[in-house]
Amino acid sequence: MDTANQLREAPVKTLFFKYYGPALISILSVTLHQVINGVILGQQVGKEGLAAVGLYGPVVTVFIALSLPIMIGGGIMMGKSIGARKYEDSQQIFQFATTLALTAGVSISLMSIFMIGPLAGFLAGKENALLLRSTTDYMLWQLAGIPFFFLRMIWGNFISNDNGPKISRNASVVAVSLNILLDLVFIIGLGWGVKGAAVATFFSMLGSLLYLFFYIQKGKTHFGFDRFRFTLRFGEWKTLLSFGLPSFASEISFSTGLLLINHNIVPYGPLAVSAFGLINYLSFIFLRPLTAAMIAAMPVMSYNIGAGLPHRVLGIFRFAVAFSFGLGLVIAGLGFFIPGLLVKVFSGEESAAFVAMAERATSLYFILFIAAGPNYILSAYLQNIKKVVASTLITVLKGLVLVVTLLLVLPGYFEMGLDGVWLSRSLAEILTLLFMGVYTSFYKERFYDPAVILAHK
Repeated sequence: MDTANQLREAPVKTLFFKYYGPALISILSVTLHQVINGVILGQQVGKEGLAAVGLYGPVVTVFIALSLPIMIGGGIMMGKSIGARKYEDSQQIFQFATTLALTAGVSISLMSIFMIGPLAGFLAGKENALLLRSTTDYMLWQLAGIPFFFLRMIWGNFISNDNGPKISRNASVVAVSLNILLDLVFIIGLGWGVKGAAVATFFSMLGSLLYLFFYIQKGKTHFGFDRFRFTLRFGEWKTLLSFGLPSFASEISFSTGLLLINHNIVPYGPLAVSAFGLINYLSFIFLRPLTAAMIAAMPVMSYNIGAGLPHRVLGIFRFAVAFSFGLGLVIAGLGFFIPGLLVKVFSGEESAAFVAMAERATSLYFILFIAAGPNYILSAYLQNIKKVVASTLITVLKGLVLVVTLLLVLPGYFEMGLDGVWLSRSLAEILTLLFMGVYTSFYKERFYDPAVILAHK
């Protein structure tokens, strides 16, 4: 069975795991690097080194947001164009996306000279000089590598949508292998600490990008460099951005929500800020398998929309929701039953007060995983059928609106103090899923009817 027939005829569960396998391996390889990197930093630098990486999370989320409209929107259009056998459209999408990514990436890198100091001070506060310096060092090299980061995300997603999920996986393995090797050299060998971790990430991202470049150069995709030209002219740019708008809103809302949580934690002291950096780091790791489920479902949905097969779109959507919900329950259970083990592995030998605070934070914060996966899948499905408002509503509710509301009422009105801050994001995620699940089910003719899906081929 050739590729087109597989996507049209193979059982949706089989297709899901065909894409989930490479996506998970890719993400697990990145996660393995994060684990090793975290252990090295935790042991060599202490909680400040690891917290600096965690505190950078909201910042990198903003930059991910800038690339997602092109990455997700372009990926959906890429899958649909290939499903409809309109291959020239794929080349146009590739040229526009690459040009825009380079333009934005280089601009951000140049502006980062003026951004690093204020951002590091806002995130780390002024009381812990070591944490402030570690955060500044880490951000410097991370922001310098933003152009590589943008292109790596976009090219990898396009190749995956062009039936190359294993190639995107291999690129991640290349990055991880280089990063671990360079971590050992820079952090332990040269004693560069947090700066060494950032430098290692910079060069590993470059190596991964070169791997994707040479794969595209071989001509095995429906887009390439032979006919390539830099251009910001693209007739369907509004359609592309509309597909990607919910992802952009998601990351901006998510990042803003995290920054507000971080801001609400600062008054509780440096120990609480370091604990937040740790659980933020842990949550980024454990969100990866749920992200892989969304990555696996997206190409199958977009291809079958383009091919005019709505029953298969609904089939992959339902299976992905059920799968991600079950997986989220397992992850939430880890945070509830063994928070001490997670804290111990990543923080090294720390004070009893810090360990107790971090354990409590982890058990409350990890509740979010119960709803995070289904919210990802539902939002991705709504993006594919161009229900932009509904998809954006999910992301804004869980990432910002409900977080702000809960931060206002839980710590003070309900007198929950710091526990209320830890719970704000978890409850926002769960309430969003309950609201949007009931809403889309009540109006199912607007969201799940085959005619609605076919209207957006």
